[in-house]
Amino acid sequence: MNTVVLLSTRRLPPTYFDQVREDLGDQNITIDVVGWVAPSAWVADKVNTFTLIGPGRMPAEPVEEPSSSVGSDVAGEVASPTPAPAEEKTDVAQEPSTTGAAGAGAAGASGASTSTAGGSTSTAGGSTSTAGGSTFASGASTSTSGSGASAAKARPTGAKRVVKAVEWRARRARKVAGRVVPKAIKTSAPVKFLRGQRASNDLGKTYWDRVLSRRDVLATIDGADVVVALDAGAIWAGWNLGQRKASTPVVLGLPAARREFDQLKLAASTEGSGR
Repeated sequence: MNTVVLLSTRRLPPTYFDQVREDLGDQNITIDVVGWVAPSAWVADKVNTFTLIGPGRMPAEPVEEPSSSVGSDVAGEVASPTPAPAEEKTDVAQEPSTTGAAGAGAAGASGASTSTAGGSTSTAGGSTSTAGGSTFASGASTSTSGSGASAAKARPTGAKRVVKAVEWRARRARKVAGRVVPKAIKTSAPVKFLRGQRASNDLGKTYWDRVLSRRDVLATIDGADVVVALDAGAIWAGWNLGQRKASTPVVLGLPAARREFDQLKLAASTEGSGR
């Protein structure tokens, strides 16, 4: 049985691995994945191993839903409650008269308390106006102290003045450059490509460093028949692996991997016929 190791820095869905088997022409192939990003769903039934070397967590195993019979029994119990005795209904019917009297007394008490609260509110209003006056006075004192502090602050001299001037000119230059460069240039395809290449290079180096630091990943790669780099972020790792171990073919993309597997099958059939 052939084994393929997939190097990926993108999020892969579970259905992608079915497509891999179809593109490689072998449904019984063993797939090991070294991913920087966790898959979008549970993939334990799709691959042999999935080693996550980047940030994040692997998705949890799906939980089986309870059977419908249990749900129907519970629904039946809820739908048929036990009827209350007739005596309890009679007692409940007699209570409103007493409750109404108590409610009227409570309403009167609440009305009195409301009027008292109104008086306290007017007093609070007076205190608020006083507080407003104190606030105005404090504001005046603050403005006076602020003017005194600004007058006492000395301007930078010597080397500090030069540094401040350079920083001011740098900020102004950035603002002017942001206004001068048209938005069409910022969002153009070449600029996006250059930014994407820079991000891919940084990710590729980080991905390769993480591969080197994991002994389990290196052991998985050593047992592979073909190593496939699936995206731009994994190219740097694939190139370095090809330099380290020339006996194992390292390719970019599934079409190149299909050619390698066809050659392996041809070599195996030739050896079998020769014996």
